[in-house]
Amino acid sequence: MNLFYQLISDDAGKRLKYERRAWGMSRRKLAKLAFTDPETIEDIEKGYVCMLDFHLLRNLSKVLQISPFDFFIKRLTKEEILAMV
Repeated sequence: MNLFYQLISDDAGKRLKYERRAWGMSRRKLAKLAFTDPETIEDIEKGYVCMLDFHLLRNLSKVLQISPFDFFIKRLTKEEILAMV
């Protein structure tokens, strides 16, 4: 799981905020749909990406209809993807 955290982009929070606003969605609404709390969304948007675990990333991506890989710093190899599962 360490590999996963190392792959999260430093600007993942900015990307999340951009996508959330593009949908016209409040933090509270996104949190509800992604099965988390508004404080977690706020923390991610402020750059505390260490809280962005795989399941939360998957939920956020599904709600915002974007690829979870948009939050990574680089394209992943097959081996890197398998290491996260």
